[in-house]
Amino acid sequence: MEKKNFLKELFQPENKKTRMNLLTIFAVGVLLLLAGDTFFQKKETENKAPIQEQKEDTIQLQNGKEENLEKRLQKILLQVDGAGQVQVMITFRSGAESIVAQEEKVEDSHTEEKMSQGTIKTSENTKQENTVVMLEDGKGNKTPFVVKETVPQVEGVVIVAQGGEDARVRNALTLAAQALLDVPAHKIAILKMK
Repeated sequence: MEKKNFLKELFQPENKKTRMNLLTIFAVGVLLLLAGDTFFQKKETENKAPIQEQKEDTIQLQNGKEENLEKRLQKILLQVDGAGQVQVMITFRSGAESIVAQEEKVEDSHTEEKMSQGTIKTSENTKQENTVVMLEDGKGNKTPFVVKETVPQVEGVVIVAQGGEDARVRNALTLAAQALLDVPAHKIAILKMK
């Protein structure tokens, strides 16, 4: 009963100021909740980014780390039944390449001179300047804005395995290398370890 009386009194014309105060407090509370969510979400994403960069469980090339590819492929091939100890060597056609964004500024200038004989002498100058577009993080570090990254193409793979004489193991190792590196079978050599 006491709640009903409070609500009845709250909506009486003489309590208009009280209603406005309660509405203002409610609106400020909602704004604080929304503002707090945006600030806390920003901090969480900043903290999560380094963890995602450190994860290297996939067999793809990440940020041009060709040297890690052999070790990661070797780790996978060690799990093949009957392979035993495995050594891997990968050769590449070309290295990783990053194409950065560039801003091109072109300035054209025209000059005209009147000569004493009534002729006009004109000259044109074109100045072209390319600047690399840079991104700045919250800490003031600047990095170039990368438009496209190309992954180096694998030229060939040599796998030396203890179980390399077994045709079933050779086939499994070839299929794994083909699937992971997108290399045709004729560019994969499987050899028996001594």
